[in-house]
Amino acid sequence: MSTRRYNAPHTGAAMFAVQMTVNVPGSVHVATLREEFLDFCDEQNLDAIMEPAQR
Repeated sequence: MSTRRYNAPHTGAAMFAVQMTVNVPGSVHVATLREEFLDFCDEQNLDAIMEPAQR
């Protein structure tokens, strides 16, 4: 996991970014996990993406 704080380019508002790598068991349906994760982020008013890690 890595984090950083920065100011938004146009407004100067304080922003916070988190990047993390999570191991997901092969038995988990990735599309369902992604949908539930993005629904959670919407409920919390968070901007998020979920992408496969680059190896």
